[in-house]
Amino acid sequence: MSPACLVCEAARTVPHRAVQGVQFFECTTCRSLFAYPDFIARVEAGEVGNYQSAYWDSEIAAAEERSYGSSLARVAETIRMCRIPVERFIDIGAGTGSLLDALDRLLPELSDRFWGIEAFPPDPERRSRHRNYRIGTLGDLTERFEAGVCIEVIEHLSPSVLRGLAEQLAERATPGGLFLFNSAQPEFVIAQDPGYLDPLGRGHIVSYSLAGLAHLLGPSGFNVIGLPGRDWAFLAEYTGEQRNLDTGAMLDWLWHPREENMALLRTARFGPLMIGMGVESARCYLEHATANERTRWALRLNAQLEERA
Repeated sequence: MSPACLVCEAARTVPHRAVQGVQFFECTTCRSLFAYPDFIARVEAGEVGNYQSAYWDSEIAAAEERSYGSSLARVAETIRMCRIPVERFIDIGAGTGSLLDALDRLLPELSDRFWGIEAFPPDPERRSRHRNYRIGTLGDLTERFEAGVCIEVIEHLSPSVLRGLAEQLAERATPGGLFLFNSAQPEFVIAQDPGYLDPLGRGHIVSYSLAGLAHLLGPSGFNVIGLPGRDWAFLAEYTGEQRNLDTGAMLDWLWHPREENMALLRTARFGPLMIGMGVESARCYLEHATANERTRWALRLNAQLEERA
């Protein structure tokens, strides 16, 4: 018998597939994918470790590559699209702290504005020496943050733990704050990367849908915003208002950033690089998504015209 959805609590789910002997289920309401509840309970109890030494042995290289590449683009986009002035920026689930190190090298003038928090760090010799790298949870911090990223983290977290993370982030977020989460949604997993579900290797136990994320993050005051063209990332705006933003609205955010944030970046030698990276990276996905939407519309219209002919 299929269990109730651990993400949105809907009653109806169906088996998805077994991975490494662990059965995954798909919710027919929110479409999230999640490992069998008994297995997730073992993860929560610490009986199945997501962040043991072997994990870091295999993942540090990938994390370093992201930190000096795509993660910088995610930081640049988030600062550009944030609707309030950014005083502090947090990397949630910072791992080794390599993103802090990358930002320190690229934007040393702004290094004190970037923070990282990691609950399950690697051995000390593998950690960043950045002064704002912290061991613990968001609940251990006293600072407030206007923006941040959480990259390749929440797929490791059970729904109850993610709900707790949202509650803690709400305590530390400035109203209007914007946070970008990078984690593959079910559409991406099913169509592009079935191997993303990896309960015993990388510890990927859930693929959260946007609907499921809204159910978990919404009660803490976050508006979950899908990113057109990217079924592996989303924004969470700490606004308390649930609203949909279409591609046009997202483009408006992109082309009309807060001048205070652009002025802040311009104070750093390589700040203009981050400004350009932010607009070009986000623009690429948004405009590609717009082109796809218009193509699908044209094809539907053409099919309708052919039926009438």
